[in-house]
Amino acid sequence: MEKQYDLLIYGATGSVGKKVAEYLYRNARPGLKWAIAGRSQGKLEQIVEGLKGSVEGGEPVDVGIVVGSGETIDNVAKAAKVVMTTVGPYEVLGEPLVKACIEHNADYLDINGEPQFMVRMIEKYGKLAKTNNVTLIPTCGFDSVPSDLGTLFLVEEAKRNFKCGVSEVTSVFTKFDGTAGSGSVASIVKLFAEPSSLDPYGLQKDYPNPEPEKVTEYFPDWHYQPEYIPELGMYGIPFMLGYANTRVVRRSASIFASATPTESVKLNGSDAYCSGRFLYKEFSGIQSKVGAYTLCGILTGILNTAQKLLANKTLNEKVFNLITNMGFKPDDKAIERGSARVVQIAKTDEAEPRTLFTEINTLDPGFGETSRILAEAGMLLALEKQSIPAHSLVGGFYTPATALGTRLLDKLNEKADWIKRIDSP
Repeated sequence: MEKQYDLLIYGATGSVGKKVAEYLYRNARPGLKWAIAGRSQGKLEQIVEGLKGSVEGGEPVDVGIVVGSGETIDNVAKAAKVVMTTVGPYEVLGEPLVKACIEHNADYLDINGEPQFMVRMIEKYGKLAKTNNVTLIPTCGFDSVPSDLGTLFLVEEAKRNFKCGVSEVTSVFTKFDGTAGSGSVASIVKLFAEPSSLDPYGLQKDYPNPEPEKVTEYFPDWHYQPEYIPELGMYGIPFMLGYANTRVVRRSASIFASATPTESVKLNGSDAYCSGRFLYKEFSGIQSKVGAYTLCGILTGILNTAQKLLANKTLNEKVFNLITNMGFKPDDKAIERGSARVVQIAKTDEAEPRTLFTEINTLDPGFGETSRILAEAGMLLALEKQSIPAHSLVGGFYTPATALGTRLLDKLNEKADWIKRIDSP
């Protein structure tokens, strides 16, 4: 069936969805037919009018409107070749659109950081997605593109320059000046309600050949003692977003390791990340040893306590509703001020390992960077699917690295100096 639009944003009246629409209005590629979608025609029309007034001079951009939500969610999937959704928490609100996209052959992207949701969707719809040849790419925002694509970048650098793999990558968020809305906080609350979210290999179970434990190593998510990082002269403490990011990166490692030789050529030439087990770690970086030990203990204690308390579904639901009803969101000035810096350290799998470094600099993580990444990923999937890796495989659930690969890296670097290899931090 011919689709009316190339690309569609579901949730455009929300905080992040509106930012994605604003980015596309200013940066849409020539010829892109795109639309916004949600449950209220009136609110969607207001968004379009606001977009037209946000850019001085030039011809107004044609933006379509699709009304669909709840029982009419199929309208969204039927309207576009690629659907991007910013409507979360996904554990509560995400499944109907995933199902509709697979049934109506619409490729799908989201910005979730909820491993338990991804595990459930893969288990429930993974086979149907492959049968219908529909590509689904969760975590296409700050969760987890810097971590995932940064790791792929390092692997590609090692293979190209030194003809070897990478056995270990450590990501350290040395700066995180970000904003978050109530939806993001509510998503964290739901994380604690599902035992499946605790399985460190949960996102790798559909790529069992070879088994996840033989492909990757697991570093504990919440640890009471900081990890000293000699290359940076800093101490690493738990990074909350790392809970999702580490699982996504390990999923990428499993997908690449499971690819046949023919498929691996189409995956940017990458097969396994290394000759042995691949280890990925992620931290917030702290200079002070005392501060690191103090914060690490406090943070891990809070997280472990929250995990125990919020595993009670009744309490979890009450806290979730309280946060959702608060409806807090940052103002535009706070978003403009926000930024993040990630330094990644890789060890090659040679007998005498080399150390490689990359630096990633982003906009405000919660809104500015997430909206930019999602929009660029959506345009890439909508307009260049024949040039990206995942189209040559059977459809299914992929990661940003395994589906969009270095093509997305190139697109992000076109707009800003997003990632670069550095000699030392």
